[in-house]
Amino acid sequence: MRILIAAVAVAMLAGCSTSGMQEGAPAFSASSQKTPQQYSRCLGPKWQEINPSTSSIETETGYKMSASTAFTGVVALAVIDQSKGGSMVKIFLPVDWAGTSGWKDAAKTCI
Repeated sequence: MRILIAAVAVAMLAGCSTSGMQEGAPAFSASSQKTPQQYSRCLGPKWQEINPSTSSIETETGYKMSASTAFTGVVALAVIDQSKGGSMVKIFLPVDWAGTSGWKDAAKTCI
């Protein structure tokens, strides 16, 4: 029984890595006139209110922001890339259902 529980936990964590999340279609995407840095500064505090483990890293093309939990891994990922005249924002969620609307709503308010 313990082996089964451990196997399920490992499978869940492996399925929730940030690279795996980006393979599917985003739950939300939009363009913004804000720079990636401005958008990240807006979105970060909003996501930290939802999940204090939210972290952000600067990439070559903008920013990546993720929130995670100890049991399921990454629960939300934002990819904010530089685009002509601002930034392109993509929000990835492992499962897009009613309980995930807070992540998308926060992203929409920062556009």
